[in-house]
Amino acid sequence: MKKLKYGLIGVGNISGKHLGGYAALRDDVEIVAACDLVPEKMEAAARSYGIPRVSREYRDLLAMPDLDFVSVCLPNHLHAPVTREALEAGKHVHCEKPMAMNANEAESMVAAMRRTGRILMVGLNNRFTAHAAWTRRFVEQGGLGDIYFAKCGWLRRNGLPPTGWFTDRSRSGGGALIDLGVHFLDLALYFLGYPEPKAVTARTFRAFGGGPQADRHTFPGFVADPAGVFDVEDLATGFLDLAGGTALSFEISWASHIERERVFYELYGTRAGLRYEDDMTGKPTLRVFSTLGDRMADTTVMPDPFRDRRDEFRHFVDCIRAGRESDISIPDQNIAMMRLVDTIYRSADTRRQVLCGSGDA
Repeated sequence: MKKLKYGLIGVGNISGKHLGGYAALRDDVEIVAACDLVPEKMEAAARSYGIPRVSREYRDLLAMPDLDFVSVCLPNHLHAPVTREALEAGKHVHCEKPMAMNANEAESMVAAMRRTGRILMVGLNNRFTAHAAWTRRFVEQGGLGDIYFAKCGWLRRNGLPPTGWFTDRSRSGGGALIDLGVHFLDLALYFLGYPEPKAVTARTFRAFGGGPQADRHTFPGFVADPAGVFDVEDLATGFLDLAGGTALSFEISWASHIERERVFYELYGTRAGLRYEDDMTGKPTLRVFSTLGDRMADTTVMPDPFRDRRDEFRHFVDCIRAGRESDISIPDQNIAMMRLVDTIYRSADTRRQVLCGSGDA
């Protein structure tokens, strides 16, 4: 079987995940090109992965007739235009999250995918984890009964990005919510079957970013630039009233005065409850809470990483080979997430509940 030829657009921090993931598929994928505006980054990646063709201009990659697919690992404001251009050039696209700056851009990306017949997949890596695959299957099998409430979050103690495009809303689309929140908001809704929101109430805060305490809460090893733009939130929280009677609360932060960083989701069902939590100590937990006879029973679940985990990169290659959209990172759900992000920001900006439906979301 002919190897698929792959190119990387953008050699930033997240690009290592893509290069490593596709390099591991050496029997099926050949990494042939990369581009970045910073020559040192591009040349270092080329040396590490034996990439024969490099350029500062992404259109040079799109013009390569033998290139089958690309990863788009660029700042958020470039996801939509570069992805659309790549699809129109006949390339399949693995785009990093968040999908886009807003729902309109997301819709245009999916429309381009369907118009060109190419495959677009958003890199929602948490959907591919062993814990998420097990939880999804357990929910579908009715293990929790009817889920009526859920919680999710990603809370950091020290995690402000140094100023740059991440902290400039005109280039990022937002702060902690669009950066971290899309991961676990997406997972919680994925487990619930992605019900439409009926109403959204949210608040955002900028307690540390851009202020005198910024350096204390910036990623270790980085220094905040006091002259840089920081006009996004470092904490977002809210409540979603969902179709079908379910509700979801969330809390996302880049920096907070808390004990330690953690990510989590909790599902409350009529038959059992479930909680996943990772406090970055190397021992994430997945537990189910139910009853056994007339007693409360708690079960620690240990998903099998070999049986439960799905490989994001293998999956995308399989989608390309089969000519089908991903059934894990689902395009219409990707749009729904961006529409929800838009609505959360609208509620926070106006300090009002936003009623969804009939064009309000």
